[in-house]
Amino acid sequence: MATGMLRKLFRGTVIYLFILPALVPMLALVGLPLLQTIFFSFTNLKEKNFDLWTLGVELVSGSTQCSEGTPVRVVPGGPAAKRGVPDGVCILALNNETPRNARALERFIEKARRDFINKKVEAVSLSYFDPRSGTTTTVNLQFERAPFDWTINPNRDNSTWGLVGLANYKRVLIPSRDSEDARTFYKVLGVTILWTILNVTFHYIFGFILALLLNRNIPGTRFYRVLLMLPWAVPVYVSAFSWRWLFNSQYGFFNVILQKIGHSPIPWLSDSVWTFIAVTITNVWLGIPFMMISLLAGMQAIPKDLYEAAEIDGCSRLQKIWYVTFPMLRPVSLTIILLGAIWTFNMFNVIWLVQGGGTTVEILATYAFRLFRDYHDYAGAATYGTLIFVLLLVFSLLYLKLLHRDEELY
Repeated sequence: MATGMLRKLFRGTVIYLFILPALVPMLALVGLPLLQTIFFSFTNLKEKNFDLWTLGVELVSGSTQCSEGTPVRVVPGGPAAKRGVPDGVCILALNNETPRNARALERFIEKARRDFINKKVEAVSLSYFDPRSGTTTTVNLQFERAPFDWTINPNRDNSTWGLVGLANYKRVLIPSRDSEDARTFYKVLGVTILWTILNVTFHYIFGFILALLLNRNIPGTRFYRVLLMLPWAVPVYVSAFSWRWLFNSQYGFFNVILQKIGHSPIPWLSDSVWTFIAVTITNVWLGIPFMMISLLAGMQAIPKDLYEAAEIDGCSRLQKIWYVTFPMLRPVSLTIILLGAIWTFNMFNVIWLVQGGGTTVEILATYAFRLFRDYHDYAGAATYGTLIFVLLLVFSLLYLKLLHRDEELY
C-alpha cells in the first residue's frame, strides 16, 4: 500500500516538473503586470508626480527665523541633506539669483529643475545662511527623483507620489456631490453590460443558425465554412476601418443607399444611440465565426442515433433541435458564452477604431485607456483596470460554478 502511494506521489511530482517550466514564465508574464496595476491603483500616480525631481528642500510658510533669505525645511535623505545642509536654513541665492520671497524661490527651483532635466546644467548652486551658526555656505546640488512615500495619505496632492489607500476606489465607486467620477463609472458600467449582453446574444443566435445550416450534408459546405470564417481571419483593425468607411455620414455605403431611396442620412458615428448600434453591428459581424465554428464542432460530436430515435418517435425538425441539439450542446454553449462574454466585455479595439478614438460610446476598457492617455491619470486607469479584473473574476467564478452544477445534473 505504501509503495502504491509513493508511485502516485512520484507520478504527480513528475507531471508538475514538466508543467513548471511553462507555468512559471506564464505566471510572470500575466501576474507581474496585474500586480503592478493593482499596486498603482492604491497610489496617486499621475503625469504630474510620476517624474518628480527634488533638491530636498521645502518652503516654510510663516517662519520669522530668517532676517534675510527664504526659510526652508531640509528633507531627510534628500540631495540637500546628503550635502550637509542643516534643517531650518535660509536660502540666499539659487544659481546666483536672489529670491525676494517664497514664490520667487519656487519659480527659481522650477526653472533649475527644467534646466537639469533638459541637461542644460549639471548641478545647481545653492547659497544658504544658517541662523544657529551664523555662517553662510554655498553648495552644488543635483536633482534626484523624489522617493516613493509608503505612508498612506488619502488627501495626498500631486507634489508627492505615494500611497493613498482606498481613496481611488472610494472616488470611483461612492457617489459624491463634489465629483462626477462615480456617476461616470456606473454609466460606463451600464453601457458595458448592455454591450456585452447584446453582442453575446447575437453572436450565439446567428452562430447557432449558421452552424445548423453548415451541419447538413449539402454540396459546397466546406467552401461556405471558409467564407464565413473570413471575418474572424481578417485583422480586426482592417475590418474596423472597413466598417467605419461603410458608416461614414457623407459617403458611406449605408447612407448613400438611404439617400437614393429618399431617406435622410443617419448620424452613425456622431449620435450616441446610432454609434452604439454601429459598433454593435461591427462586433457581431466579427464574433459570429467563433460561435459558429465552436457550435458546429459540438453538433458534429452529437451521436446520430439520438436524431434517429427522435425521428422514430415522430419529432419534427424543430423538436429535434429543441430536445436533442440544445441539451447536447449545453456544455459547449456555456463555455463559449463565458469566453465570449469576457472577450466582449474587454473589446477595446472595435469601439475605439470604428469611432476613430471618439467618445460617443464608452465601455470600461476604452474609458480606462482614455484616463491613461488623455488625462494622464495613471492611478485612475489602474483603478478601472483592477475593477474590470475583479468584475470578470467574480462573474467567471459564478459562471463556472453554474457550469459545474450543470455537469453534475447531466
